Amino acid sequence: IVADGLKNKDYSFDKNGIHVNAKEFNKLLVNQNTITIDMRNHYESEIGHFEGANLPDVDSFRESLPIINEKFKKFKKTKNILMYCTGGIRCEKASAYMIKNGYKNVYQLEGGIIEYLRKTKNKNQMWKGECFVFDERITINEKLEKGTYSQCFACRAALTQKEKKSKFFKQGI
Repeated sequence: IVADGLKNKDYSFDKNGIHVNAKEFNKLLVNQNTITIDMRNHYESEIGHFEGANLPDVDSFRESLPIINEKFKKFKKTKNILMYCTGGIRCEKASAYMIKNGYKNVYQLEGGIIEYLRKTKNKNQMWKGECFVFDERITINEKLEKGTYSQCFACRAALTQKEKKSKFFKQGI
């Protein structure tokens, strides 16, 4: 479902990160011994992310795993690795990859951001911004309603209201 460029030897779905619900996620998110990683692409995390999360500057999921492994490998055995994505699919693969590469305390947000917002209604404001979704809504807000962004038909990036007012913006192009 999600292209990662990995071979079967690079991970095993027999061992994945521990699924945590929204309440457990919030506790880990503020724990000083936790490194939180957004497993989405840069254009998704720019629209919204959890406070304090590491936001890898990648264009695709395929790019993220080697970068994350290199950046955090010194914490394999000492830190909690907490990851999240939109619906949980990328975290299934990423957590299996991290465990296969020697990480000991790997956690993932159960059901992803969408389920988190559904459960919490974002009452504690740990989530900042909107959430990019891969359908006609483009983004959703904390109430899971259509967000304020539109999409560029050329590059498929989300556009803010300010960007749509630019003299360079042409609707539908």
